[in-house]
Amino acid sequence: MARRKGPRVTQFFNRDRLAFSAMHKVGHVTLEHLHQCGLADSRIKNLIRDGHFEKIPFKKNGRNEECYKLTKLGRETAARLWALNYAYHAQSPIHDLAVAEKYFNLPEKLRDSWKTETEIRNQFFEQLELLREQGKEVEAKLYDDQLNKGLISMPDAAYINESGLVTGFEVITNSYGVEELMAKEALVQIMNYNYETIRI
Repeated sequence: MARRKGPRVTQFFNRDRLAFSAMHKVGHVTLEHLHQCGLADSRIKNLIRDGHFEKIPFKKNGRNEECYKLTKLGRETAARLWALNYAYHAQSPIHDLAVAEKYFNLPEKLRDSWKTETEIRNQFFEQLELLREQGKEVEAKLYDDQLNKGLISMPDAAYINESGLVTGFEVITNSYGVEELMAKEALVQIMNYNYETIRI
């Protein structure tokens, strides 16, 4: 039998947008998360075959598990179809799946407000620009220097909560030192965010 040529997925729907958006914003997601977006197993298989999604095996508590992330082509598709830029830099599956849990536990309307680490960094630079425009050059330079010295660090994500307040969100792993934690807290204070952490 002749091999089928061309992509299996030729049309994209809202359920695809939800799945691409989730992976774009949190790195790795579970099969259950993709189902929550409305994707059937056959659709997921086809998106893997077309090279948009990648299945990632990993170990958790000695058990073999699997999760999914966007490929380079998947990120390009997300940017082209839905203007999704500044993708979250996928880290370890265990870390990212804790971020994903937070994302999927938010009501759908709040997920749209979710900002990745890169987007937070861009907002931080906009804040510095604003300080300079207000003539607060010394303060802006201080924050800039602190960032370069690693004294300020971006949280994993930020979102607008039910009360309309921006909340920074960080998954803390055992590898974090005190300095790293303080650097995250410094950013949250400067940006006037609420702050929420979970430890894994």
